[in-house]
Amino acid sequence: MIEIEFNVGSPGKPDCPCRVCGSRDAAAALTVSSEDAKRRLFHCNTCDSFYFDGIDPVIGYEGGISDAFWLDYVQAGAGITTMLAPLTAMDPLPSGDLIDVGCGFGFIVDYWSANHGKAVGLESSYYGEVGRQKLGIDIRPQHLDAFRKTEPGRTFAIVYSSEVIEHTPDPEAFMDDLVMMLENNSILVLTTPSATAISPAIGRAKLLAALSPGFHYAILSEKIMRQMLERRGLHFQIETADGQMIVWASRAPLPAIKYGATDWLSYFAFLERLSLNGDPHLALGALVRLFKDALNTSHPDIAADAWDRLLPRAKEVYGIDLLHPEINDLMMIRTPLAELARFPSWLGNALLFGGLHIGHRNNDRRGKVRMLDAALAVMHRRADVDLQFGQEAQSFLPFAERQYVIALSEALTASLPPIGSVVEPALRGSLKALRKVIGMRLGGKLNKKRKKGWWWLR
Repeated sequence: MIEIEFNVGSPGKPDCPCRVCGSRDAAAALTVSSEDAKRRLFHCNTCDSFYFDGIDPVIGYEGGISDAFWLDYVQAGAGITTMLAPLTAMDPLPSGDLIDVGCGFGFIVDYWSANHGKAVGLESSYYGEVGRQKLGIDIRPQHLDAFRKTEPGRTFAIVYSSEVIEHTPDPEAFMDDLVMMLENNSILVLTTPSATAISPAIGRAKLLAALSPGFHYAILSEKIMRQMLERRGLHFQIETADGQMIVWASRAPLPAIKYGATDWLSYFAFLERLSLNGDPHLALGALVRLFKDALNTSHPDIAADAWDRLLPRAKEVYGIDLLHPEINDLMMIRTPLAELARFPSWLGNALLFGGLHIGHRNNDRRGKVRMLDAALAVMHRRADVDLQFGQEAQSFLPFAERQYVIALSEALTASLPPIGSVVEPALRGSLKALRKVIGMRLGGKLNKKRKKGWWWLR
């Protein structure tokens, strides 16, 4: 479990200067405690950024979680729409070669290679090598400075780096290397957690996403980002959305940028191609995303087709019957990112949106309740046990809770006999259980007055 304590009024002083601007004028912001360490985050009063104190506060993506990490990433962890959004925001989208610095598994490299032109990815961690093999794309196991030494004159139409600069111990040097690869009309696309996300008012999921303790060195402010770009003589546009800072920069004037406009059909086509990949974890992760996102963007035919394909594949690969989920073994697992080859990290999403889907398409109220009940348990476990990797589950939980109460009410209404008629013992037992769960979900608000209306339980 990760505990976050904001250091309100704390007089603590950092051991290290700001990792972004070098100033020593900083104040304690918060402390993050987990099983492996206690980390102190400081707010720099000079550049307005936040940084973790200590000689080396980052454990990185190497070590014991490497296999688990790539499985989680392809199953549910990668926010593919978020990664694509800065590219699809540009009109027109520049043509030419792309480099993705810190490409992770390589989804952007794969997308660009299939749709636009040549693409190179740089990723030194283990799951970059896995992505190279699974996707068959050009991913080099190098840091940016090493790539610049091997190909010092290489430039690209798009220099893309998503959620990477916060992982670097020297953001200024990293920015220098990025800008050196720009041609006159090239565009730098950069995303990073926003310093505005470091606040007690921000939800736990977004706060953990920004902090990512053990993985991030610093969370940059828009103030310092503007200064870095201005010093390099670049035109730029900065947007802040949902705890993320998105940057477009170029030596030339930028194209029109409309952030938040997703090309859903192009995205669905990309997921459809991924769903045919020979690796089942990668393929089913894409299929679940296709189902969920098509359902939530009013593309019912695409969603229905993806769901009908997902049901037999989930049984084949994981032995999971999504319509009648057995989750007892999963609930006993308390190690982060454990047993993903048995219980994929997309399971909570599939149960939640699958339950809504069958409830609407098949009018299966009981199946809907059964699946949403399991979805809540799985998503709570994901958020609690998988720590910062369970941010999506944490963000979906309020929606899932509301949908569960609605589903229970629908099932209850459909099951009730006419007033005054005899209620069968089996039905009475089921309705008592439903009443108990509704009371729990509503925070015990079934008061005595309300109980009088439950005539069929007397």
